[in-house]
Amino acid sequence: MAIHPVGIKNTFASHFVFWTLFLPLLTIIFVPLVVPDQNIDQQEVAMVGGFNVDLAPMTESANKTFSALFIESGAMGASEEVFASKFEGEGFLPHNGFAAKWIRGVWLMIYKAIWRFYALLHIFFLPVLFLTVPAAVDGFMIRARKKYRFESYNPVFFYSSTHALTLVLGLFVFLPLAPITLSGNILAGMLVGLAISVWVATSNFQTGA
Repeated sequence: MAIHPVGIKNTFASHFVFWTLFLPLLTIIFVPLVVPDQNIDQQEVAMVGGFNVDLAPMTESANKTFSALFIESGAMGASEEVFASKFEGEGFLPHNGFAAKWIRGVWLMIYKAIWRFYALLHIFFLPVLFLTVPAAVDGFMIRARKKYRFESYNPVFFYSSTHALTLVLGLFVFLPLAPITLSGNILAGMLVGLAISVWVATSNFQTGA
């Protein structure tokens, strides 16, 4: 049974499912219909290289992963053969290569997502640790101080920051499939938003006061 965000009563869980499952699925299906060419933008490649990432071994890792999962398994070849020969010209789609272009766009998008995953792993791993761990520690220390002083937590701040944290985490998961060219400003903004959300959320957990 498919999971739909509307069917989940918990708002945090429904938002997370939307960003991590529902939206990526819709993106993979519909974006290649509009833009079949899903090759990696050279500006994005230059941006990743600007973070001192060695592009050659990173791209090789992405190629090996994609090849092992989809080429050697035969999934890519079989799907392209099916969409090129059985759906077009038989009442489903016009015989003009539309289906073949769409399924190739889907695979290009999947490859780009894998490449971006490796790129983001190289770029974000240490910054995420260096920013979110201290933010969480400081936030829990503030929470402990509030509890010691019998101060009440701020439910509005906690609710808002937790939703913001859910949004940022969901965006991080969705980012490899985002139908935009990634830039340093976008990545920096998400990283700062993640750290602030973690700090505000942990500092406003219920203290029991």
